[in-house]
Amino acid sequence: MTTPADLAGYERAWRILRGTVGLLVWILLRPRVTGREHVPVRGPLLLVTNHESWWDIPALGWAQPRAIRYMAKRELYAYRPLGWLMRWGGAFPVRRGEPDRDALRTVHETVEAGGTVGIFIQGHRQAELEGAKAGAGRCAVVEAVPVVPAAIRGTRTWRPGRRVGTASGPPRISARVFRRPGIAYRETADELMAEIRRLYELAG
Repeated sequence: MTTPADLAGYERAWRILRGTVGLLVWILLRPRVTGREHVPVRGPLLLVTNHESWWDIPALGWAQPRAIRYMAKRELYAYRPLGWLMRWGGAFPVRRGEPDRDALRTVHETVEAGGTVGIFIQGHRQAELEGAKAGAGRCAVVEAVPVVPAAIRGTRTWRPGRRVGTASGPPRISARVFRRPGIAYRETADELMAEIRRLYELAG
């Protein structure tokens, strides 16, 4: 069960992280931020983005004001220190390649309590802006809360001295309308991926 008290704890964790490692993120990545004004500062939110590397997590965290509860593959939690750190910051496990009711329940409880869930739309790290997972579309359609598409550019090839870019688009609310659920989820995921590709050009 995710409660407002839980979300307050994640907010404190993110304030600590921004206060301790935020300067380091700025020095190393020198983020170029576009569209920060599109991210609502409060209320339920899904933040859907591409995934180039592990640098995406601090880059997107630095670029916008919300405490993000990231979906993270369950295997990562086998490493206890890493698993503890991820849970402390609000991340939660998901079983990839199959419907995970526990993860979907966490998504619902988080946005119902007014929090932010971060979803990597491709499900794993990759260079190409392809392969949107229908699960991201499902979350958008079923939860019917604002969804902000975001693009992260440059983390995969980052080296000291290079900059990373992020771009966020206007929030949207997806609806099933008269479509069958599976079709609605697939089409919504594809629409979000198309917007992320557009934003990727702005993040360069």
